[in-house]
Amino acid sequence: MEKDEYDKYVLAGNIAAKVREESRSYVNVGTPLLEIARKIEDSIKKLGGMPAFPVNLSLNDEAAHYTPVPADDRKISEDDVIKVDIGVHVDGFIGDTACTISFSEKHNAIVKAAEDALEKAVPLCVPGKAVDEISGIIEDTIKSHGFKPVANLTGHGLRQWEGHAEPTIHNVRVNYQYVLKEDDVIAVEPFATDGAGRIKDSGPSVIFSLVGKKPVRSREARKMLGDIEAFNGMPFTERWLGSSFGTRLALRDLRRSGILYEYPVLKEVSKGTVTQAEHTVIVRKTPVVTTDLKSFAD
Repeated sequence: MEKDEYDKYVLAGNIAAKVREESRSYVNVGTPLLEIARKIEDSIKKLGGMPAFPVNLSLNDEAAHYTPVPADDRKISEDDVIKVDIGVHVDGFIGDTACTISFSEKHNAIVKAAEDALEKAVPLCVPGKAVDEISGIIEDTIKSHGFKPVANLTGHGLRQWEGHAEPTIHNVRVNYQYVLKEDDVIAVEPFATDGAGRIKDSGPSVIFSLVGKKPVRSREARKMLGDIEAFNGMPFTERWLGSSFGTRLALRDLRRSGILYEYPVLKEVSKGTVTQAEHTVIVRKTPVVTTDLKSFAD
């Protein structure tokens, strides 16, 4: 890995970590999700990065892929468990991190299950380590806390402008033959649940990415397509494009044309609560955890 590439991965991860930790002070009961999303994404830009995807603010049985829409009126309640999943890029080099915030002690154990699984997995991210071993540690740790790992959600590799690449970091043991190599960049993200241990697509998609280009009929859709191309294939959401009736119609036209990939909201199949913890790691003899500020403390 070239030094410039390394430095950008580290900067993106550090920005993501700072924003994640800052968010803990304003993710509070009664706060609108839309306000939280705007604060997080504005902070990313102020620190010199750009969002690698719309911040995911998934509540309770929602595991991933919920981000506020324009005029969203959802607010946090005292019984909620919220996953704050933040992606930052610097010239396409990505830092991806997440934490779970709860407001009741009854959720402490399930939050800790995901956090402990991440803590035990990260030191294993070294050259020559079989990914299956990491998956096994994640599974065993979550089960030791009395919960289930979410079997069909995974961590993933990161590449420039690509938020999901090889290798896949499963949260349960599978027959997956991949051995980590030096300078692989991976996002390790355990998910724990008190439910059945699986997720399903649920509800309309609010996050999208561009997968190709086709002629589109309306002038508004053509203009929107130009705006979307500026994201370089990375995920986006409607509120990044505007909140007018025309925006909604243009987005509808692009969805119907088949040139957008849609990310449905993912929910636990038995409505179980889901928690998440995530770090980005550069695979080296001593793993470089770009989203752990303690790794770079003076």
